[in-house]
Amino acid sequence: MMRMLRVTVRVENQDEALRFYTDKLGFEKRADMPMGPKQRWITVSPKDDHGVEMVLQPSDWFDGEERRQHAALVGKDPTLVFQVDDCRATYDKLHQQGVKFSLPPTDRGYGIEADGQDLYGNTLVFLQLPGGH
Repeated sequence: MMRMLRVTVRVENQDEALRFYTDKLGFEKRADMPMGPKQRWITVSPKDDHGVEMVLQPSDWFDGEERRQHAALVGKDPTLVFQVDDCRATYDKLHQQGVKFSLPPTDRGYGIEADGQDLYGNTLVFLQLPGGH
């Protein structure tokens, strides 16, 4: 058996990323614990999804060239796709919460999709599969 457990999202600041994902997207914090003298392990996920967790990984976990390379990737990956029951309602709610969108709810054939961004520019896709609302 194999299942995805976590996905890492590179962030500039764990606290501001945690506020974005919990306050704006309504995610829950799943873990928040020290990892040595200068690191914190923080994970979040949608409230009703106890499967995959997102690790909020800051550049300050690293030193030297590795830190520079990590910082250069903040906001450039990954694209996170979330299945939603009602794309238009999700868009309206998140737009009111201040989430920026590059694509409003659009029928794509494979479903209704709205593309937003987190505070660093990572793409957040909200997808209503066919047969939903």
